[in-house]
Formats: sequence, structure tokens, C-alpha cells
Amino acid sequence: MKILAIIGSPKGKGNSYKVTKEVEEKMRGMEDVTFEYLFLKDVDLQMCRGCFSCVIKGENFCPINDDRAKIEDKMLKSDGVIFVTPCYCQNVSALLKNFIDRFSYVFHRPRFFNQKAMVLATTGGAGLKETLDYLSKLEVWGFGPVVKLGAIYPPWPASERLKIKNKKKIVGSTEEFYKKLKGKKHPSPGFNQYMHFRFMKTTSDMKEYLPADNEFYKDKKEFFYPVKINPFKKWFASVMIKIAMFMMRDIGPEDVK
Repeated sequence: MKILAIIGSPKGKGNSYKVTKEVEEKMRGMEDVTFEYLFLKDVDLQMCRGCFSCVIKGENFCPINDDRAKIEDKMLKSDGVIFVTPCYCQNVSALLKNFIDRFSYVFHRPRFFNQKAMVLATTGGAGLKETLDYLSKLEVWGFGPVVKLGAIYPPWPASERLKIKNKKKIVGSTEEFYKKLKGKKHPSPGFNQYMHFRFMKTTSDMKEYLPADNEFYKDKKEFFYPVKINPFKKWFASVMIKIAMFMMRDIGPEDVK
């Protein structure tokens, strides 16, 4: 089993890294597992320029030539990915935010269906919920619902009660992550994932504006991969899509279906 830990801390080996190492230690007690650590501070991942080329034309049209494609390849070759960040101003670090920006095309064209994900954040006090909630949106990259792990490390000596609480969270989240890794590779999607598929497939019909999406979705019928969708889920999603398209009528072409 191969796990890729993407570390978004500019310090590299701070509290968030230490928690990741505890996750590794716990998982090694469950199975023969290989951990690879990718420190964003050390890779060549330049700032996103916001040109939108990766979304509209395709990721190969990104004007930046750096390690982005190599990083994607590492994720695709892993069984699980852990996205790691300290909380800075109640959100992810700048390094991890730029990483997510550079992979914005994956929100449109998901691909990590053979991988499971954990999102891990540490804070000195505030912002843990906001950071983990934001990172949870990565489920639509193909991972499905992610495992959350948050721990508090104040700038003063932690109480024994807090140490026990952090340890309990680390053990519980690691066990949950392991179960997901050992579970079914292509399960029936949750409603958020299915809604994302239906919305992106609908907007991909505007091939004049989103040619890369149109090419990606043209042969996809029910979902990103063959799976049976609950009829009620399909009906409810159709209703929600109609409502969403109606609400977007003033910001998009009038012929959105």
C-alpha cells in the first residue's frame, strides 16, 4: 500500500508533519505500507496565473512548465493521499492553496477514483473546522468523502487532557482512513459527488466555452465510472440541477440545458 503525504507547511517538519508521522506509525502497525512525503516548499510548483487555460482548453495548455504533472502522476500511482496543512489565518497555508489552484482543472475533470484521501490540519487555537471543511471539497476530485483529522497544538505546553484528545483523534481517523483504503474501490457515489457530476456534465454541453470539459464528458452517461445510481437520487439531482441552472440564468448563456 502506497500513501503520498503532501505537506503544505512552509516550515516542513512542524506540528502537521509530526501528526502525519503518527498516522504513518499507526498504519505501519496495521499493514506493510510505504509512505512518501512531498514537501511543497521544496518542489517547483509556481504560482497559478489565473489564466483559466487548464479548465477551458485542458491542463496540457497550462503556460507554466514545472512539477505539476509529476505531482499528479505521484497521486495517481498512490493508493491514498494525505493533504497536510497548518491553519494560517483560519485556512490552509499559502503553499497548499496554490497547490489546489494549480489543480483546479481536476474540479472540472476528476480522476482520482482509485485513491482515497485524508485531510489533516493542525492549529494553535482557531480555524480547524474552517480549514478541514475547505479541504473536504477535494472529495469531488474523485476521492469520495475524505477522512478528516484535526489536532490542536497551542503555543504553550498542552494539557494532559488535550494530549489525550489529540491522540484519540489521530487513532480514530487513521483507522477510518485504513478502512476506506481497504474498502470497495468504486462505490456508489454520495449525493455531493453525484451532483457534481451532473452539474459538470450539464455545463460541458457548452462546448464553445468549455471544450476540454465537453470532450471529457461526452461519453459519460450515469457517472464518471460504471455504477448503478439510485433512481430517487437521480430524480432529486435532476430537480436540483434545474434549480441551479435557473438561478444561474443571469451569469451564463441562455441556452444552458
